[in-house]
Order: sequence, then C-alpha cells, then structure tokens
Amino acid sequence: MNRRNFVKRSMLGMIPLLFPAKVFSIFAHHENKYFIHGVASGDPTIDAVIIWTHINAVNSGECNVEWQVANDAAFKNIIKRGLITTSQERDYTVKVDVAGLESNAVYFYRFIYKETISDIGICKTLPISLLNALKIAVISCNNYEDGYFTSFRHIADNPEIDYVFHLGDYIYEYGTGQYCNKEFLEESNRLNDPLHELISLADYRKRYALYRKDKELQKAHRTKSFICIWDDHELANNAYFGGAKNHQSNEGSWSDRSAAAVQAYFEWMPVRAKSTSEMIRSIKIGKDANFFFLEERLDGRDKQLLSNDPQKLSTQRKMISKKQFDHLSEELKGSDARWNFLVNQVMFTGYKSKKEESIKEEDWWTGYPYQRDQLIEVFEGLKNPPIILTGDHHQSHVLELNSPDASTKNKLVAWEFLTPSITSKNDDRLTSEQIAKKSKLLYKLNPHMIYNDVAAHGYFILNVTKKQISISYKFNEDILLRDSKERQGPDFIIDNSNKLKKNV
Repeated sequence: MNRRNFVKRSMLGMIPLLFPAKVFSIFAHHENKYFIHGVASGDPTIDAVIIWTHINAVNSGECNVEWQVANDAAFKNIIKRGLITTSQERDYTVKVDVAGLESNAVYFYRFIYKETISDIGICKTLPISLLNALKIAVISCNNYEDGYFTSFRHIADNPEIDYVFHLGDYIYEYGTGQYCNKEFLEESNRLNDPLHELISLADYRKRYALYRKDKELQKAHRTKSFICIWDDHELANNAYFGGAKNHQSNEGSWSDRSAAAVQAYFEWMPVRAKSTSEMIRSIKIGKDANFFFLEERLDGRDKQLLSNDPQKLSTQRKMISKKQFDHLSEELKGSDARWNFLVNQVMFTGYKSKKEESIKEEDWWTGYPYQRDQLIEVFEGLKNPPIILTGDHHQSHVLELNSPDASTKNKLVAWEFLTPSITSKNDDRLTSEQIAKKSKLLYKLNPHMIYNDVAAHGYFILNVTKKQISISYKFNEDILLRDSKERQGPDFIIDNSNKLKKNV
C-alpha cells in the first residue's frame, strides 16, 4: 500500500470496517507470511510506548507498513495511525514511538503490510503514581538450546503482570552445541541459527530472528510491554569495554563485532535507545518508586581480572564509567521516592560457594571492589535501603547487603534479589541429593543469604505498593517439556519498617 492509498483509506474511515470484531482474539497468534516474528511493545512512559514488528520480505526494497493503535481489540476506535518505511538497512524491522497516550492505560496495536494484518499486540503506559499495585515480571537468561521458553507463556497468561523487565542474555552468541543441554538438543533438534558463533551483523540478526520465531516468547511480547537491558551474551561472554572472554583475535576487531551486536539489538528489541549511553535510563513513578537501569558492559567496564590479582584493588578500576556512576549517585541521593530499585545485570552482593574458593575470573561487582565500595557508601547515606534486581546468575538468591565498615558492621544497606534463568543452565543437572547438599552449604557459608535455589528455572514477580513490596518466585516444573506447568516458589515482603519477611 502506498502513502496515497493510506491517506485515502484513513479519510474514508474504511480501515476499521475491513477487520470485523469477530475475527479478533487478542491472545491468538495467526500465521501469515509477512509477520512470522510477531509483534512487541516496550519502554513505556506515562504518555508513550514503542511498538515493534518485522516484515518477512527479503529483497523487497523499501516496504511501507501501516501501524494502528486503538482503545479496543476490534479497532473500532483507532486513536493513532501512521505509515512507516523499512528496508534491508534496518533488517526490515519496524519500530514506532507512539506518543500522546493516556497514563496507566491499556492499548491495542497492529501492523498492516500488503493488506495482511499482524497479530494484535497489547501495551500499557506507565502510571503517574501508585494508586494501585504495580506488578512486574523480572526475567533473564533465555538460552534457545537449553530448554523450552515455557515461562514466557506463563508470564503472558498471567493477567496480573503489568510489565516485564528483561535483565539481559536475551540471546546467546555461541555456536550450536557449545553452550547447551546436549541431551535436550539431540531430542528436540532445537538448533541455533546460524550454527556457528555470532561474529557479523548478519549473524546477530539471524539469531534474533530465530528467537523471535519462538511462539511462547512471541506471546509474552504480544501481551506485555518489555523494558530491557542487555548483558554480555547479546555481545559475547564476559564482555567489557575493550573486548570479551569469548572474543579472539582471529574473529576480527572487537569494535566491529560489538557494533554489529548493538545494531542488531536496536533493530530487533522494542527499546527507545539508539546508543549505549541511552540504555542507561530510569523510570520514576511519582514519589513512590524509582527504577534505575544500569549498563555494565560497554559504557566503561574494565577487563575482568583473576580473583587473586592485586590490580583488582586499584582505585582506577571501573564496572561503570565515572559519568554513569556520578549520575546514579546523584539520582539516588536526590530521590524522594519511597522505593529505589537498581535494575542490574551482574551480582552486586556476592557470596561464597566453597570453603576454599578457586581462583577464577571475576565478572561480578565483587571483581571491582573500589567502585563497589563507593556505591555502598551511597547506599548507606539513603533514608531507605535500595533494592537490587539482578539477572545473569541463573539461580534464585535473596541476599542482605551489609556495611563493610567495621564501625557499622552488620548494618543493612541494601537487599538483592536474583532472578533465575528462563532456561540457561544452573545446577539443574545435579541429583536432588547434590542440590540439597549444595544449598545447605551455601546457607552455612553465607549468613547474609536469606534464600537460595540453585536448580530451578523461571522468574519472579515484583509487586510494588506505597506501603510494601513483595517478591514472588515462579518456577517452571520442567523446561525440557513443551507443556510444562508452573509451581509457586517463596514470597518475600519488605514493609515500611524495612523488615524482610518470608512467606513459603
């Protein structure tokens, strides 16, 4: 459809009549040749949201795509519409920043290309303040070759979840069989595309396209607005500003590879950002809650060192750039919100897993002790301890962060909640006896550890109100089964007195 026909149809009001209400099921997925990667929304504000799709139209030159936003699933009341052009230059992805919306409101959106309609997506703008509870699914680490993405379906089917925070490792860069459950891979034939490790822009684009064909991931994107940050595997394992553990000299320049990875991310993910610095952002909901999204890979991180390297203690070493650190520090100190959250990629608090720890490369915040201690000082000066929401680790942990200062020893300065992986491997291949033994040892070695589950997969739901927050763990019964159900994990509550309670 060209622009002239689009304008003509819009003026005649014909668009709603072409698609009668009876054909719509807002949770249904409809196969068609142009929209095989579904639709998505993300980065909502109080008056705007990003809507996304991809046109399966290789070598078609420029494609004119119509988009519509309505108050109803039947699109009888279309409030926003437009035409956007995509091409090979952006891998035929479509991204629209829809502004002028009402706060805390649900909208329906769709795309039209060559008279073919996409699935109907549902999005929701942010509230101005917390008149009602805010419920967010916090997730990370979905590895295609490690299991089925069943938890995304569970998230999609939960009407109480308002938004999804994805904390990174949305894709994995490895070649087929390099990082996977080999038994599952053989039985499911769920293979990466491309089969080799991701290096070029074409490689990263293909991997996103593969993931976005997954029907359960599509359903979550179709029904919930995502707010995302990347971690290392969208780039390469243990990435830092100047390289990555999984980047070798025979794989070309790191700057070219990381630029390709970032370009593919911006094309395929429903984010508003167009640069690394714009991924560092915040959500502020009145005086109730602030969420600060950190970027801990490309903004300024120094190379990871071995745990026994004396240079690890250098005052020059950074996890994040000084600019990002100063901005975060100022925002936290100036915040008048009751609840402050750090949306964070890698573990901040840390813990011991063995009596005698082995020497290893430290990718956590604990590998950058000077800057970590600086941030703890900021936490100590706040009226209320912040809450750190963390991905990456693949396991479920609840940790109390205490002051390292001897004069204020055991003073609580923050809590950290680690979400398990959607599928990426943890200790799920140990026997139940081995899992129980390890869990018991972790409690013994770490008095600050409130909870651990080293083998479950899933996510948690963050429920924020004016007077309290709660974290409710949701576990997938078996990621190796397509129809796996969900089981309830423990709940944790922090009230206005800053006391943490556990409900099993």
